[in-house]
Amino acid sequence: MAKPARTAEQLQQLLIERIEAIPELRGQPTDVHRGGVVGTGVSGDDGPSWTVPVVSDRGTHRADIARIIRTLQAQFDLED
Repeated sequence: MAKPARTAEQLQQLLIERIEAIPELRGQPTDVHRGGVVGTGVSGDDGPSWTVPVVSDRGTHRADIARIIRTLQAQFDLED
């Protein structure tokens, strides 16, 4: 079954809303804020159709943000 599709801007907004629901991250810039959402060129069951590019130091990686991204990747595809 196909997942509903959203635009890159809609996906970015959904991500930001969920990230900023974490009190310590409210108002803090993240890769989601800086890099937005980009297509992966993958479609169907081969993997997510979108991702968030890493634009900051990988040492600042946060598992909670990665989990939010993976959750939304499982729910939505990027609109063509």
